[in-house]
Amino acid sequence: MAVLEVCNIQKSFAKTVVLKGIDFSMEQGEVLSIIGSSGSGKTTLLRCLNFLETPQQGKIIVNGAELLDASNPVSLSDAAIRRNRLHFGLVFQQFNLFPQYTVKGNVMLAEQLLAKEKIKKEGAYAGHTDYRQALAAIDEKANKLLEEVGLLDKKDSYPCQLSGGQQQRVAIARALAMEPEILCFDEPTSALDPELTGEVLRVIRELKESGRTMIIVTHEIEFARDVSDTVMFMDEGVVAEMGPPSQVIENPQNHRTQEFLSRFNER
Repeated sequence: MAVLEVCNIQKSFAKTVVLKGIDFSMEQGEVLSIIGSSGSGKTTLLRCLNFLETPQQGKIIVNGAELLDASNPVSLSDAAIRRNRLHFGLVFQQFNLFPQYTVKGNVMLAEQLLAKEKIKKEGAYAGHTDYRQALAAIDEKANKLLEEVGLLDKKDSYPCQLSGGQQQRVAIARALAMEPEILCFDEPTSALDPELTGEVLRVIRELKESGRTMIIVTHEIEFARDVSDTVMFMDEGVVAEMGPPSQVIENPQNHRTQEFLSRFNER
């Protein structure tokens, strides 16, 4: 069974049609890289998958459970959207760390809030034993995740004290903390210089080796070729070509894919 099924996702902003019917599926542990020119709909697609935008048409299914049917208002309630976001983790271009929290605080924050909400619903107080135990487990997990991305020694630092590459690695650890089925990256290296880009890409490679299911919007064509099981080329809101890197990057069949990749080969 596919871990993710995306069916006929359509999204418009006013009269501008950005996504014109996107269909694809992914298996557990698969890495999908999405490439294409600016304005082709790549980021909008990621935002729809992470329930930061609401498509006008289409379905999103994770592990056989229908999270979204755009024609069904019940699936678009605020409570449903909050639940659905937990299936996805999103790493943004600009890190989006909270400057007032330490590195470890950023990684722990979302889980702490969920634990507190759960205890409150059960009629307990924040000082309750279950809450303290939950915080201890969250603390331990944060340490493990920071070790995984090579930043345990920076756990008490603040974002302003880190390099861009280090901040992006914290953002990756924060996304992993919620244990999403699918981890999404939106141009994770676009704000970094070449040296810092390398350290972030190394972490993503290690995540692939550990079997994480990932969707990566990227302009790093060589990286996409090396790390991906599948590459999707988007053009003007449609999937123009999709297949293994050996096909899409090394032997593209669609003329728009050929034109796009030729610009990178000329650099």
